[in-house]
Amino acid sequence: MMRWVGFVCAACCAGGAFAAADGLPGPLPKGVTPGVYRDDADYLLRKFRSDVTDPTTGRTYVKLSNDVVRLAADWEKTEDWKVVKARLFAYCLDNMSIDVSDHDWFPASTSWSRYGRVMNKMLWARADRIDADSAAMREIREGNRRGDWNCWHDFDHSVPDWDVVIPLGFTGMRSRLLKHTRDTPFYRGLEIAADAILRGIGRYEELARRKLAAGQYAPAKRERMEKEIASLHRLRTDVPRTAYDVMQFIFIYWVFCEQYDNFQVRSLSNIDRILTPYYDADIAAGRTTEKEFREQFKHFLWQWGSIDNYWGQPVYMGGTRADGSTEYNHLSKIILDVADEEALPTPKFQLKIADNTPAWLLEKTLDMARRHRSLVFCGEKGMKLVCKAYAPDATDDDLRQMIVAGCYEFGFRDGYNGTGIGHVNALKPIEYMLRDVRDGALPEPRDFPAFKQEYLKRLEAVSVRCRELACEGERHLAEINPADMFSLATEYAVRTGKDAFAEGGCRRGNGSTILQTGIGTSVDALLAVKELVYENGMGLKELSEIMARNWEGQDALRTRMLRSKRKWGNNDPEANALCGEIAKTMSKAINGHPNLKGGTFSLSGHCAKQFIDLGRKTGATPDGRKAGDEMSKNLSPAMGADTEGVTALIATLGTLDARDFPADFPLDVMLHPSSVAGEKGLKVLETIIKTYFDNNGCAIHFNIVDVEELKDAQAHPEKYENLQIRVCGWNVRWNDLPRREQDEYIRRAECIMR
Repeated sequence: MMRWVGFVCAACCAGGAFAAADGLPGPLPKGVTPGVYRDDADYLLRKFRSDVTDPTTGRTYVKLSNDVVRLAADWEKTEDWKVVKARLFAYCLDNMSIDVSDHDWFPASTSWSRYGRVMNKMLWARADRIDADSAAMREIREGNRRGDWNCWHDFDHSVPDWDVVIPLGFTGMRSRLLKHTRDTPFYRGLEIAADAILRGIGRYEELARRKLAAGQYAPAKRERMEKEIASLHRLRTDVPRTAYDVMQFIFIYWVFCEQYDNFQVRSLSNIDRILTPYYDADIAAGRTTEKEFREQFKHFLWQWGSIDNYWGQPVYMGGTRADGSTEYNHLSKIILDVADEEALPTPKFQLKIADNTPAWLLEKTLDMARRHRSLVFCGEKGMKLVCKAYAPDATDDDLRQMIVAGCYEFGFRDGYNGTGIGHVNALKPIEYMLRDVRDGALPEPRDFPAFKQEYLKRLEAVSVRCRELACEGERHLAEINPADMFSLATEYAVRTGKDAFAEGGCRRGNGSTILQTGIGTSVDALLAVKELVYENGMGLKELSEIMARNWEGQDALRTRMLRSKRKWGNNDPEANALCGEIAKTMSKAINGHPNLKGGTFSLSGHCAKQFIDLGRKTGATPDGRKAGDEMSKNLSPAMGADTEGVTALIATLGTLDARDFPADFPLDVMLHPSSVAGEKGLKVLETIIKTYFDNNGCAIHFNIVDVEELKDAQAHPEKYENLQIRVCGWNVRWNDLPRREQDEYIRRAECIMR
């Protein structure tokens, strides 16, 4: 197992923001020499944390980024932007510096930073120009500033139909395009991009051949390099033939699409199902061995294990075959073995779970979860229920073959192209109501039902407005950043001649997601208003004054409200009913409404990192939360609120209707290691996930932590280089969390000890 010790990226993982102004991490640590690597492990760790390419082969990141800005300004004077974007993409692949190292089964290119991608500066400047005259974007930015919502242009949730494009290969994608091509900017752009992809692969192959002929590869690595050259040659001239070819195809697609075309690839495929027939054929023909495959797959994982992507890189496993049997198999075991050995925060593995899931798979993965591996368990039953509710024409095969992507999202396989366009702050209306009472703008509601109805009215209004503005904000996505690689990979886009991000470019994709934030804290705050004002006689204006002073001088009252049992997560009937009303209100405002891309909006139960970011923009609330503190995460309780144990927590989520959250329906569970130790502990975990999935839950993940260990890790970080914590849909190294966030996890861990 490779370890993180000795080289920590300079990124601030709390927000993915880099110290350097150009978006790249700072200089390498002392004692680390550029271009000199101790072994494969050293190279792989540094590959996406520094430039490992040969500068004599092309332009560096900085030069290439500046070139793109200059060329875009020149070319768009005379050419359609679709053609210009494709030419810029081609310029990058033709001129990027590269390397093919004998320390790695996969090639390298100069755009190695997740946040410093070559086209970033140019594309976001273009977005600013397009948005300059948009009243909707001005309103979005103002709402972002206040914390009503957080909205942006999203190019980060596309997934090609790997089942189709892998057998086609890059050459087949190009041939398919030529069958449909017409003389339009869209087709001219895709032809430029398709040809550039093949040239880019050819550059890798040519360099590797040259280095091999010159004796630059270690003798012990020559066979590896010969196999890499052969694989690159097949991808350039033919189709993937081996399991290694498939991994190489996925990796190159990801690099070219994400690092140069500026579209995140939010799943690396149903990896065990995709690789199995190739692997079995390789073994039967003697083309590889299990040992060699394990090494290749380890290197495959480290392409993302090295890169600093705060959100993590998703890949999913398992599923159900047409005959009803499971997709988990002998190769699934090998893949999970390697993932377990490497213990990386990313890629994050999303595991499809159904009644047919074998016992060995549950035992192995639940044990991995106990040891902080980056896993999410995804319920096929709940996902099918939700998708069928919004796509009644979906066939059994459509539902069986649903993909899992992003943090917990799921959808249909044939061109999954969603956008996470905005987050609604469900807690903010309470802050505004109390402010308006204090200022005399809102008469004090006569009773709690009236207060609740005012809140729900305001929540619906802000949800509707966020959806309307997000719709306008997405109007120009394809104009800002044409999706060359994703369109090329999407047969429907190629056939219709429409960008995959534009209206009609995907057969069933192009959905837009609005994510709720703080729903649990909103329940807690509303119940606190009921208790303090409508049951105990405090004036609403007095409460609003206490909130305005951020609980100053009210320590005893604040402690009382923090310790109240009337909170979301404890299976309190009143809290459950209230959360259901909030969910129905947001569902009505968002779900099923059309967007401008030929799809519809859907509400998400998860909130990514906005429980922290929007929390910073939200004032004090009556549940005991101070101004700027984080809110509840996903559909889970606020930190420390769920004091009645995991059984009550699961029962709480079971009262919600998963169909109100068609984008995803996740549950976060924190447990003490002693409660899930040994064989009995595995049965406890199995019972938890099966109970949740029986209630149509769609995703569940675990933080299994000892509060004393977390405190010791905070005091002695050098002892815990590999300790991971589950933040939302992804894992983060404990040492990369800011102290304030660490404190929140410690606080919740203290509560589960009670």
